[in-house]
Amino acid sequence: MRLETAAPAAKGPPALGFGHWPRRHPDRAALERLADIAPFDLLDGDEMEALLGVAAVCHNTEAATLFTARAPAEHLYVVMRGQAVLHGPDGVIVDGVAAPAILDAADLFTGRHVFTAEAMTGSLVVRIPRADMLALLRSSGPLAHAFLGLVAAATQTLADALMAQRCLTSVQRLATFLLEQAARAGAEHSFVLDIPKKAIAGQLGITPAHFARSLTRLVSAGLVGRLNRNTIVLNDISALRALLEGELGIATQDGSTAQHKQLAAYRTFKSLS
Repeated sequence: MRLETAAPAAKGPPALGFGHWPRRHPDRAALERLADIAPFDLLDGDEMEALLGVAAVCHNTEAATLFTARAPAEHLYVVMRGQAVLHGPDGVIVDGVAAPAILDAADLFTGRHVFTAEAMTGSLVVRIPRADMLALLRSSGPLAHAFLGLVAAATQTLADALMAQRCLTSVQRLATFLLEQAARAGAEHSFVLDIPKKAIAGQLGITPAHFARSLTRLVSAGLVGRLNRNTIVLNDISALRALLEGELGIATQDGSTAQHKQLAAYRTFKSLS
């Protein structure tokens, strides 16, 4: 699960993914666009119409909890616009999810939520009753197969992320994430990232407090600046890359076991961020 590449800071509502959204009746547009999201695009017209008849839209004008850890899973949630953050039972952020995405498809089968989900301000989330969704899965083999594939892929991604994060410090994870975002945007010298810090912390698998300390270290080194609560400025991409590679031993002759583990974790983490 990945965060969308962010646009530079701008006035007004935050830029939200999945194309252009109308100012009027965005809830209606969210339902209409559900058919464009895999694996719902496997449904025929009648199946889709029946699904939309029981679905509802959560239009979040401020951050809101969608469901809580260990609570019964009564709905399937699909993020259509904006972002959501997943928290573990202990309150630690474990992932950030950007639209379009299905939240915790495995909960649909187990009947209980593993994480707490918080929708970010401005997000649109479609809520589908679990009973209706399970009935649809029983009647549609291709849809059931696709959902099982989603569960398997999410499990593998989580396992890979956990292994990578065991070897990387929070500062190294943050530096890797910033460099990857800059690379996706085609930036060579400097870069402006506008994503809620809570969402980044979730993507990195660290607490907001650890994220704040890691960001402060990069700011103190002069590599990163802060414009406001959600805007990070990467001042010198080459310097940050050199610092990260030096810490991981990529540009050294040390060759110690710890550095080899960190390098392997760094490469894995790059592919996940």
